Amino acid sequence: MKIRAFVIFAALATPVLANADDNQPKDKPAAGDRATGEDKTMGNDKTTGTDKTTGTDKTTGTDKTTGTDKTGNKGAKLSDADAKIVAHLHHVNQMEIDLGKVAQRSASARVKSYAETIVTDHQSADKDLLSFARSHKLMGIPADKPQSDADREDDKAMTTQAAHLKSLKGAEFDKEYLNMMVTGHEKELAKIDTSISSASDSDLQNMLKTLKPVLQRHADQGRDLQKSPQASAEPERDPNKPSDRLPSSQH
Repeated sequence: MKIRAFVIFAALATPVLANADDNQPKDKPAAGDRATGEDKTMGNDKTTGTDKTTGTDKTTGTDKTTGTDKTGNKGAKLSDADAKIVAHLHHVNQMEIDLGKVAQRSASARVKSYAETIVTDHQSADKDLLSFARSHKLMGIPADKPQSDADREDDKAMTTQAAHLKSLKGAEFDKEYLNMMVTGHEKELAKIDTSISSASDSDLQNMLKTLKPVLQRHADQGRDLQKSPQASAEPERDPNKPSDRLPSSQH
């Protein structure tokens, strides 16, 4: 009798155990792929901390495909070619600022006003350039090195002209300074188109595109002053000097 009762109990218990097994998850998801270290539930590569669906580095918040962080700021390190463009822009800004300050001391009134514009615009451009360089991990702007024999000749000629300019005054200074400004800005306008097309950093391209109309305006203003040499070379008069006043008979 005992054996018969045990057999009946076992038969009744079997469906209950089967039902309990059916309620368990059949395919428990793996927390991670041991071969790749990838968290399959999140799509994260555990070895690099990169979200494979977005390409974002979880530790830095940087999108590795674009170099953009979570705040939308691009801070990728500049290529050597882009760094050379930055170096040249900095050199041009500094040269224009230096010559403009000389003109503010030695030029006639109208050319002094033009030189003031040159200085203000290039100081602003250089401030933006330095900020851009720091945000792209370029802590120190390298020296601008001429890339060809023609560039070396231009650089040498500009240095000689700048030294000569500092020895001039009045009308002679105006003529030489305006010639340097027009010629120099035209050369930079030709170079800037090449730089825009060759730059790999989009922020640098945008900066160059913003700078181009400023350089064009400087060249145009310089040419306008060259067309009216009498106005640009007119000596400044002191109204307190008798020689600067008409005789009383001519009033």
